[in-house]
Amino acid sequence: MKFTYCPHCGTKTTLKEIGDEGMIPYCETCEIPLFEMFSTCVLSIVVNELGEVALIQQSYGNPRFAGVAGYMKCGETAEESAKREVIEEIGLVPESVTFLESHWFDMKCQLMLGFLVHVKKAEFRLSDEVAQAQWFTFAEAVQTVREGSIIQKLLRAAELQ
Repeated sequence: MKFTYCPHCGTKTTLKEIGDEGMIPYCETCEIPLFEMFSTCVLSIVVNELGEVALIQQSYGNPRFAGVAGYMKCGETAEESAKREVIEEIGLVPESVTFLESHWFDMKCQLMLGFLVHVKKAEFRLSDEVAQAQWFTFAEAVQTVREGSIIQKLLRAAELQ
């Protein structure tokens, strides 16, 4: 989100040079710079004790298989968010959560934080957001997701763990 008006007082912003940041929207009334904002999301590679990867198809939007993902909530750590999303979307309880890497998703102006989440294999309990979930080998998972996607990059990174 780029600020044209101050979200605090409503004053139209001006551009002001802020150190190494360059020209930044600035509120003269509040005397604060207003840096661009974006959403932060978590995207998890969910792996069971057999080395299988859980992929989901959402009940809305793209019908392709993807990883378990969601927006971070205010007050949550990224790790708490990854755990919550796995529990909410596929009903499995994470045993461990390890950060893999981050990716910028330009199409939606999102920072995607990738995690490797270990769970015990169990029956999926799907949320209304998920049409289906399925276990894949790593090789199958890499071939199933969209070529060049962030989830594919994370699968390749997780496979090296």
